Amino acid sequence: MSIKLRFEHPSMQMQAVLKDDALVELLTFITKHKSDEAVTPTAAQLPSVFTEPQPSILSPVNQTGERSVVVKAWLGKHSAAEVLNKIKWDTYPEKILLMGAFHESKEEVDSWRSADIENRFVEAKDSRPSNFPRDIGNGIKSGFITTITPRTYIVSRTGWNKIADVLGKMSPEEFNS
Repeated sequence: MSIKLRFEHPSMQMQAVLKDDALVELLTFITKHKSDEAVTPTAAQLPSVFTEPQPSILSPVNQTGERSVVVKAWLGKHSAAEVLNKIKWDTYPEKILLMGAFHESKEEVDSWRSADIENRFVEAKDSRPSNFPRDIGNGIKSGFITTITPRTYIVSRTGWNKIADVLGKMSPEEFNS
């Protein structure tokens, strides 16, 4: 999928098709430079700000990977502790999902190990799973996490969608803070 961008200024109008990897920078730019005169979009409406009408990238209908880009952009603006505090999940498989997604958004890595996630729990000043193999196994069984090698993992599309579903339910104030 390509991003179709259209903007208008009193002296000019322009349209462009951008590469998918421009989405994070575009979201950051819009968040940084938006005018108080403009209507603040909700998380679910963000794509309509800069694309032609289509299903929201935070909606379950759109399963082509764009949701993970928005989630990564949101995670990139927060600390590990903020992520755990804003998305108040109680189980360790869900917290491992959050810390795995957080790690992927910060490091631009192809995979992560249990030690990486344990370091993210320390960074967040949250207690680490006492039985990481069991909890990561439960995350894999739930479909949130995928095994790359016997000791490396990534967040699955189901995991990104689970996080996106929570973000899509946030108010604009919660989403943008």
